[in-house]
Amino acid sequence: MHESSYPENSIAVPDALAHLRRFPLDGALLLFDRDSGLNAFCEGSETAHLKQAAPRVVQFGITNSCNLACTFCSRDLIAKSEWTLEQAFTILADLAQLGVLEVAFGGGEPWTFPKFAELVCRLHDETPLAVNFTTNGLAMTAESLSAIRGKYGQLRLSLYENNNWRFKIRQLVESEARFGVNYLVTPERLPELERTVLELASLGCRDILLLSYNGLDAALHIDSTSALGLAKRVAVLANALKNDCQIKLDVCWGERMEDVPRLFKRNDCGAGRDFIVLTSDKKIQPCSFHELKIGVENASDIMEIWRNKQNELYAPALLPGCARTPGFGLERATTSAY
Repeated sequence: MHESSYPENSIAVPDALAHLRRFPLDGALLLFDRDSGLNAFCEGSETAHLKQAAPRVVQFGITNSCNLACTFCSRDLIAKSEWTLEQAFTILADLAQLGVLEVAFGGGEPWTFPKFAELVCRLHDETPLAVNFTTNGLAMTAESLSAIRGKYGQLRLSLYENNNWRFKIRQLVESEARFGVNYLVTPERLPELERTVLELASLGCRDILLLSYNGLDAALHIDSTSALGLAKRVAVLANALKNDCQIKLDVCWGERMEDVPRLFKRNDCGAGRDFIVLTSDKKIQPCSFHELKIGVENASDIMEIWRNKQNELYAPALLPGCARTPGFGLERATTSAY
């Protein structure tokens, strides 16, 4: 495609930001550094004509294999693992050429995918994509971290009671890895929130993402009163740790929290538009909690769905917890775990 096909390239930006990758939004321009994760949002008369041309992020369930069996996991437990290394590389390289900025590997457990480190390195060396992934850390070693050193944007360690997370964080710190921690907030965990966050910071974690629960188990959902109290507690923690650690909220919290800083000036979560999910059995979803699944074979299939099926991709998920559903669908929650 000719350079003139990319109107975002004609916009002048400060010299200090000129090296960043450009991503057009509707009426705005996003500048992105894949290594540091820096985002610079530009908006003005110069950007008014821009239109978003691709998803910003592909969340890729590279495998359905996992070495844990968490009852709250959102993945389809019977889905096949159909990707090979070459297929995964090709579809992601093609999506990068079409404008996608980032891939975020999940699954399943990415480290159980054959030659995962090789895939990470090839994507970094041969494409402009930012490569990120979420892991439970159990199959992660000092050697595997060394193999991808400098080849990824950030890895995120999920915190579970049974994955020896304190040891894993020390391992990440010692390896000088770029990492953050994902922490699912449930009613049972609420009393220990401050203690856990402060311990994570003391161990060297500089990025903590608080996740909300989406699913049918009512015992894992935070009610509205608790969410308001949680918002105040998070604000206090964020202020106390502002020089040492970032506290972040996932998009599924929606408006349950008090107003917080956002990269984009919108209330929608962005599922199906800003990001899409590619499953282990070669299907596209708006998000990993959504029941909609459409089979794909290549990047062209993905882009055709992204362009032409926005109504379906924008529909709220049926699982309780979806930020697009009035009341977050919590009245549908039952005590049956899924």
